[in-house]
Amino acid sequence: MSPARRRMLALGLGVAAPTLALALGWLFAGLRERAMLAEQRADELVQAAELLRAAARESLEELRRREDARPFEHYGRFYRPPEVLALGEAVALSPLAGQPDDPRISAYFQLDPDGRVRTPYALEPGGSPRAVEVEAIVAAASFAPLRALSFGKADAGDQSLTYALNDLGNAAYRDLADARRGDALAAERAQKVRLPQTSRNLVTWDTIQSQQAANASPPQQASAEPVFDALLQQRAPNSDGNIPSDRSSGTLPKKHVQEDIPQEAGPSLDYSPMAWLRLGDSVVLQRVVSHAGAGSVQGAVLDREVLAGPWLTALVARHALPEATPTLAATSATAACALARPVHDEVLPDLSFCFPAPALPPGGSLALQLGVLLGLGSVVAAAIAAIARAARRSDELSAQKTAFVSAVSHELRTPLTTLRMHAEMLQEGLVAPERLPVFYDDLAHESVRLSRLVENVLAVAQLEEGRRVLQLRPGDLAAQIRDIVDDQARHVERRGFPPVELALPDEPVPVQNDPQAVEQILVNLLDNALKYAADARAAGLRVALAVEGEAAVLRVQDRGPGIPEADRDRVFDRFFRVARERDAHTPGTGLGLALVRELARGHGGEAVALARPGGGAELQVRFPLAPAPASAT
Repeated sequence: MSPARRRMLALGLGVAAPTLALALGWLFAGLRERAMLAEQRADELVQAAELLRAAARESLEELRRREDARPFEHYGRFYRPPEVLALGEAVALSPLAGQPDDPRISAYFQLDPDGRVRTPYALEPGGSPRAVEVEAIVAAASFAPLRALSFGKADAGDQSLTYALNDLGNAAYRDLADARRGDALAAERAQKVRLPQTSRNLVTWDTIQSQQAANASPPQQASAEPVFDALLQQRAPNSDGNIPSDRSSGTLPKKHVQEDIPQEAGPSLDYSPMAWLRLGDSVVLQRVVSHAGAGSVQGAVLDREVLAGPWLTALVARHALPEATPTLAATSATAACALARPVHDEVLPDLSFCFPAPALPPGGSLALQLGVLLGLGSVVAAAIAAIARAARRSDELSAQKTAFVSAVSHELRTPLTTLRMHAEMLQEGLVAPERLPVFYDDLAHESVRLSRLVENVLAVAQLEEGRRVLQLRPGDLAAQIRDIVDDQARHVERRGFPPVELALPDEPVPVQNDPQAVEQILVNLLDNALKYAADARAAGLRVALAVEGEAAVLRVQDRGPGIPEADRDRVFDRFFRVARERDAHTPGTGLGLALVRELARGHGGEAVALARPGGGAELQVRFPLAPAPASAT
């Protein structure tokens, strides 16, 4: 590689390296900023999900606390309200007998120790269509773990209080109804009835387990026991002011009776906290209420369609962030979610909040950076390629010009040497008189050769600088070619070739042309053929002119080695010569054919190189035909 080329490449790399470094730094900074923003949005998405889950937990916990506060008596059809004192209003319809206040609850039920299912919807099991429907739900196989939680025997006495309280309320209601209809015995019983007013103790499941173990719990208890592992275990004052037993003691709490309790006040009942329980596809809030070795299960069946529909929809609308609003999807089908979290681990673990990918700012900035980087890279690559090409072209031109100077020097030296030698011999009188015509002919021939070389160099320089303007005028191209070939006949003969074969049309070929330029074209084509077809002199040269369409085509053909296909277009480049060992010592400057193409284009035509059928080369020059003169009218 030449020093100039190295300097140009070093300059290109010196400009390209810092430019690309700055562009890459800008791009990496943008990518890092975008990654940090994506991480921030992902954290915000997690926070939004936890906010929704917390809202769902709090809403369901509020429902659990409200149901946990309900007294035992509400689960029967009738009960004795603590605030009612008048005998005529000793019992009242349960507040659970109508539609639930909370749409998330489908129905209420109570499981007694004997397996009987009570509801607030009828005095006795099977007493109304709604009661029958709820009893069928609780009697299903999936509710077996729940039924296993009731324990004890339903016999008479204090031991059966949890079993008998509902019956007492129902019997009181019947007596009052019969009394209003005139039944004296029923009226007497209604006057004597004193429904016990119970108080509640909050106990842990450990306490209930102790009661079950002491009263021969049913076999299903073992399978139901793990359900209560996650029950709330806490100590809190009861509604009657008692403090429940320590959750680790496993014993019933001690009962305390305040001095101001009314005379009709009854015993206290042990309430386990309301807890969530999944039974197949159903979700239940349930607790065990026990007294003296007998326990009933009370609870509410939740409406899953309401939970998964209106309730969750309203919860999302109320608590979701505008930029992070999820949809609801099955937990098993969240692969497409950017973030998925179960709605509630106990109640709705199979339903998840499905968050879409966080919205990032439009990628215009990143796209702009990538575009600028690609643009800079393209510009830098193009600049380096152009510099490299320019450097390579500079080296090629330098080599070509060196070869041209050497070739021109050789071309000039040969005629000048001949001219000087012949002139000195003539000056010294060393030439015999009979040889004088030969010497005079050599002097004239070398002078013409020297003049033609100089004219080619000057013509190329003039065309390159735009100083030569062709003087086009109409003329018969066939006649001009015939005259030029006749003028070159002696030159051809001196090179050892037979006379040029001419193939010209009989009719004139009108072409707008510059006669001097046409002469230079044909002379250079003949000179090129004489140089490279020297080994096939006997085959001679052929010059043909033909009219093809709207053009006159001049062909100069030889039987030399021909021109390789890869070089047929390049032979018209300045200073280019086909690299062949046999032609290494053939004189030439590489300007003749370049001048032919330039002059052909100056006429509006073109020059091409082809292979001659049968071997050799064929150089063509096309000239546009002159328009026919307008006919006289």
